[in-house]
Amino acid sequence: MALFGFFNRKNENTNTIPFQLTPVTPVSSVEEATNETPVVEETVSENKPLMVSYATGWPIDIIYGFLHKNYESKGYDDAMLNSNLTFRDMNMNIIRHKILMVFREINLNYDAMKQDLDTRIETCNAAGLLTTAADLNKQMAVINAHKEELSQLEHDFRNNANEASVPLMSYECGFLRGISTIALASPTKTQSIKAPVVSTLNPKSMAV
Repeated sequence: MALFGFFNRKNENTNTIPFQLTPVTPVSSVEEATNETPVVEETVSENKPLMVSYATGWPIDIIYGFLHKNYESKGYDDAMLNSNLTFRDMNMNIIRHKILMVFREINLNYDAMKQDLDTRIETCNAAGLLTTAADLNKQMAVINAHKEELSQLEHDFRNNANEASVPLMSYECGFLRGISTIALASPTKTQSIKAPVVSTLNPKSMAV
């Protein structure tokens, strides 16, 4: 699954790594009845691509987009379809595996960027382009910082901790809200219990 095309090489005088985000292709899964593309804002339609509204302009923005996703509405809708807790757990696992796959892809792209920079830095040093090599080293420092941040975010997500717990916690919250709605909407079935008839007659008077 190709989430994004990251960068094209520019000249050695370039001060930044070109980076372009491409729309995330919706993927069908048993997670939901309709395709849903991860988005940053809840108000964005499900069928629209991921719109990154963060300032870095680097691949890590994709992760931020997924971790900011609120799945409460989806959890609520799923509970309306099937309130079985096994169904809930299955869908939470799908969300978890999807996001872990994105972590893996983002890390692979950062690794590719590092390899590209290493090659360019070696070439610049060999050619005596020290200023350009220094600029590339600054970009390498940014990549290393993002890799550390990704590692911490993935650790928190796997342990359902801190801000990285938003996706799964929001889904569970929505699912439980759906179960509560179903319980409140169900008509109360009152069973008429007939009290046993107690005879007021003297048992001795009933003897033949």
